[in-house]
Amino acid sequence: MNERLLRVPILIWIAFAATAVLFLGFPEIDLFVSGLFYTPDEGFTFRGTPVERFVYHSAEWLTLWGSLTLVALWGLGWLRRRPVWGVSGRRLAFLLLVLALGPGLVVNALLKDHWGRARPANIEQFGGTKTFTPAFVISDQQGGSFSSGHAAAAFFWMAAALLASSWRNLWLLVTIGYGGLVGVVRIAGGGHYLSDVLVSFFIVLILSLILKDLLDSQPARARSPDGRD
Repeated sequence: MNERLLRVPILIWIAFAATAVLFLGFPEIDLFVSGLFYTPDEGFTFRGTPVERFVYHSAEWLTLWGSLTLVALWGLGWLRRRPVWGVSGRRLAFLLLVLALGPGLVVNALLKDHWGRARPANIEQFGGTKTFTPAFVISDQQGGSFSSGHAAAAFFWMAAALLASSWRNLWLLVTIGYGGLVGVVRIAGGGHYLSDVLVSFFIVLILSLILKDLLDSQPARARSPDGRD
């Protein structure tokens, strides 16, 4: 089944739609999964542990230093008149655009800042005072749970994996696994629900596939002998 919609395989759209229907129809799934990490009278005990803090901040560190490294590699390639590790100007633009539009604009600026969903640690079911709201439903609870910014930042590296000329599937599995790890840690710490993590995954994946297809469909410009683009 190779049909595509907006440059994305139709199966991915179906999976995203099925995820939305599942969590809208059975919102208790989010409560159940978060409840696995909650202890009455103690809260989300994994929150604040060294492992939780390390994984939490790793998404920030990798986003910052990874982006700077990509820019540095492009600059080095520009000086050497030959791309370093395949980081051409077009590929750098693709990666930075995915980062800016996915984790930056869609997840953080549009969803987290305006959706209002209360975080697990703040709702009544887990010792808080706010009301639980199902995924995909706009809330008046003034929370920033939907969707997960840290998970989106971690899943961003799927875009880099899509550019791999060899071992692409392996790198995709590694980057998806890392994003999943960050997501699980955010759930265990009471910061996000399972649906928050899955939505961030689909947003970054779909955006990466759209922009990657646009990149591949654009004819390469006539290049000078030095290989700069």
